[in-house]
Amino acid sequence: TLNYRHRAILQYPELDGTSDEIHNRGLIDLVDRVISLGGTDLPTYGLPATLWSVYNTLSSAVFSVHCWSGGILYLDAPGGTRKIFLIKLILANVQQNGDIALAVASSEIAATLLPGKRTAHSTFKLPLNLMAPEAHSCNVSKSSDQGQVLRWCILIIWDECTMAHRGGLEALDRALRDIQGSQVPMGSAMLLLSGDLRQSLPVIPKGTRADEAQACLKSSLLRHHVMTLTLSTNMRARLYGDRTSSQFAKEILELGDGKVPLDAGELDISPLCTIVSSINELKDKVFPNFQDNYYNLNWLYERAILTPKNTTISKLNDQLLHSLPGNHRTFKSIDTMIDNNEAVNYPTEFLNTLDPPCLPPHTLQLKEGIPVMLLQNLELPKLCNGTRLKLQFPICISFAMSINKSQGQTQSVAGILLDESCFSHGQLYVGYLRVGCKATLFAFARNGRTRNIVYKEVLQPNQSGK
Repeated sequence: TLNYRHRAILQYPELDGTSDEIHNRGLIDLVDRVISLGGTDLPTYGLPATLWSVYNTLSSAVFSVHCWSGGILYLDAPGGTRKIFLIKLILANVQQNGDIALAVASSEIAATLLPGKRTAHSTFKLPLNLMAPEAHSCNVSKSSDQGQVLRWCILIIWDECTMAHRGGLEALDRALRDIQGSQVPMGSAMLLLSGDLRQSLPVIPKGTRADEAQACLKSSLLRHHVMTLTLSTNMRARLYGDRTSSQFAKEILELGDGKVPLDAGELDISPLCTIVSSINELKDKVFPNFQDNYYNLNWLYERAILTPKNTTISKLNDQLLHSLPGNHRTFKSIDTMIDNNEAVNYPTEFLNTLDPPCLPPHTLQLKEGIPVMLLQNLELPKLCNGTRLKLQFPICISFAMSINKSQGQTQSVAGILLDESCFSHGQLYVGYLRVGCKATLFAFARNGRTRNIVYKEVLQPNQSGK
């Protein structure tokens, strides 16, 4: 109706309703009417009251950057609190004013949810070895196009920051101070870190608890310059519209905070999920009527079995694969030594036994219609590490996946296989966060008990990192 009205006003009756000019004028008129009727700005529509104060604080802090004061904010946002919605709103607000804002994430899957869909490593050209003792800086020159973007950027958002090594944050700080010619933290830009310290911390190969705690952002000297904001209402649970889901969200937070009572170092998982008596029952609960439904893409993508270790994942995927009708096809990798002089020490048979996490297994069995997961970043945003597909790339079967790999994903139905307990901080919490209610979360553990590893020193507000 508005489009036809503007067509008449412009006195172009021959134009159809899809003319860009008429369409844009109609949208402007519509926005004006919504604002006049509602009495509030358009960006705040659909913003729950629990997010409103955080949005106001973020907006005030970001736009104070025009005074070239810089700063660091940390948004403590447990899963389901509509963090991404808030991030997109802040980005749109900044870019609407003609300013430059960047959004990055620590993991590839988390990056696909953000505008630009870039990881922190690729955007800032962070060093590959962030665990080296020497000081790090980003490989970005002032004169490059990327350097100019960072020079004039007023806002950088780093999502899932708690998975990042503190060396990456410190490298970005040094680069921004150099490029923007300012000695305040992050130069003159505002850095918004968002994440949840209850979830997985940086992975340190063969590292101890102390190594992981030392590598996380809370151990950086920059922590003294950080102001913390908190999102506490689980909107994912609210979608279910019942008291049970809200209680479930509260109990999961207590699990992440390490407040659930333990008995001999283990907790009873029955209050937090639906317990099953065997691994076969777990598979049936997550994938009911499997042979009839596995060709349904949406049905497959909204469910998965999660487990702490990759060895268990391979067994589960093989079992589910062979339970399907039809013949499988076998694909084998070609493994060779680059240095021929080393071929004697590392024969092909030995190379075939290696199973690094970034490569497919040497023997890959597939059937038509099964879901697979991409293991390398080929083309963002759709072809990245963790993307579930039905095409052939460097892949593995993805009926089951690791708990760490599932971080950042939302599922309608999830199963957690805990025949072996979680072994790192936040793993159990991450697994339980994938769904919004107890009824769609199934778990199997020996005797219904498992370990919940929480590094409480990392969760302390004034963690010194020492």
